[in-house]
This record gives sequence, structure tokens and C-alpha cells, in this order.
Amino acid sequence: MSVPRPSVTVPAPTSTETPFFLASGDRPVYAVYHAARRVRPGASAVVLCSSIGLEQLTCYRNEVLVARALAERGFPVLRYHPRGHGDSSGDFADVTVTSLIEDARAAGAALRARSGTSLLAWLGVRFGALAAAGAVAAEQGAALALWEPVQDPLAYFRAWLRGILFSSVSHGERPSTTVDELLATVVADGMVDVHGYSFHRALLDSTRETSLTGTLGAWSGPALLLQIQQRRSLAPAHDRFAASLRERGAQVATGLVNEEPGWHFLQNPAWESSEIVSQTVEWFDALA
Repeated sequence: MSVPRPSVTVPAPTSTETPFFLASGDRPVYAVYHAARRVRPGASAVVLCSSIGLEQLTCYRNEVLVARALAERGFPVLRYHPRGHGDSSGDFADVTVTSLIEDARAAGAALRARSGTSLLAWLGVRFGALAAAGAVAAEQGAALALWEPVQDPLAYFRAWLRGILFSSVSHGERPSTTVDELLATVVADGMVDVHGYSFHRALLDSTRETSLTGTLGAWSGPALLLQIQQRRSLAPAHDRFAASLRERGAQVATGLVNEEPGWHFLQNPAWESSEIVSQTVEWFDALA
């Protein structure tokens, strides 16, 4: 099922946005609570799980915009920086899939307390899809929305490392190593630098035999899969994921954002996609 593409007006920041710190794993985690402008009966509160590394920055503007738009429509939203990212404490060297899920669940608890809403939905961005999936499965959340979710963490990491090699080529340099050799360096030395972010062995090890489908367990609620690629059909991996959810009885909507994704590099001005925001808000509107 394709998602309609309405026009959504995104409000400017207001006093309804409250920054604060929540506790996760005995660490302070920075968060922003977007209070709903009006009470909307039956609407879930939405936990927004960002991606990791550079993507926590490159996707940030779109996350802020969708949080404001959802709050305007009556959905309380909480977005946060995972441990080892942004204004949260912790070391990126210690980030694992388990810690990301713990942060997502802690954010969910904080959102329940602040909104007074027991019904939670989760929005996972790229690698944050794994955090959202782990949280929604444990919490039996109401719904799950995903932006270009990472299906296979190892394939995602290999793409990270290929980015280093492509960067070398763009500067007229011949790569002196291969992706396999970089992965071997992570295993042997514990880390390798990826565009200013160190890719650590702890994160790699935590994803062994991990998949998005497996992380969801038996959860089968309403789901949105938003593909953000320059293609006009659903990628095979996303198609298989959607089919696997439908086989367990989940109601799955898919949407296509046929744009060049902006998560690879920092941009000025920051990457904005009205399509991502519009399709996400319309889907949540239909659920309420």
C-alpha cells in the first residue's frame, strides 16, 4: 500500500519544545520533548530514534521537522541523542545495539511520564530502526515507522567503510586498503576511523547475527516503511521485510521518497525533505 503525499506545514520552534536530560544506563541522555498543541484522543506518543555516527547529524534536521509537525497534529514526540552522540554523555566506543535499545526504552519511559500517554509508537531512522524495533518489541508498542531502515548491519558497516575508499578516490588518491582489510583492522585493533567517527569493535560484535526482522521478535502491529532512494520501486531487502511482517499479520504501509538521500555528508544548509515529513505525518494521522 502506498502512502498519500499531502502538503504539511511545519511549525517554527515554540515554547512547547522542552530540552532535558533523562537517565539511561546510569548516563544522562539529552532529549527534547515536543508537547502536542492539542489533546487528540487515541493518538499515540512518538519516540524518535535517530541513527548513529555521522548520520545522527545529517538526518537531524528532518527529525526536528517531523517532530514539530507531529506535535502540531496532536502527537507528543520525544527525540533524543543516543549515548556517545551529540549532547548525551558516554563514549561512542561503548555503543552497542543493546545500549541503543536501552536508550530507546528509557526515552519511552520518559515520554510516558511527560505526556501522560501510555500508548507509544516508535520512529526509527536508518540504524535507529534497530533501536526502535527492539523497543517496540519489548514494550509491545502501538506502531512502528521506519525511514530507510538498516536490514543487515554488516552490509551497512561495509557501506560505511566503502565511503572511506570513495572519499579517497574523489581526492585523486588510490585506496591503499579494501573493505575486508578495514573490517579486519576493526577486529584486530578495536577501531577504524570513518569520516571522523571511529568504528569500534564493540558495535560490530553486537550486531553479529542481528537483523531487523529478528530484533522485532513476534511483534506485529501497524508499520510504515519509508524508502529513501533514487528508485521507483521497493528495494528487494525492503520488499522482503514488508512481506515478512505481513505474513505474521502486521498491517504494513510502504512509501517511496525518490530523492538522493542526504545522510552521507554534512550539508549547509542542512538536508530537508518535505516528502519524508509529509508521508510520515499522513501515516500517523491515519492511525489516530
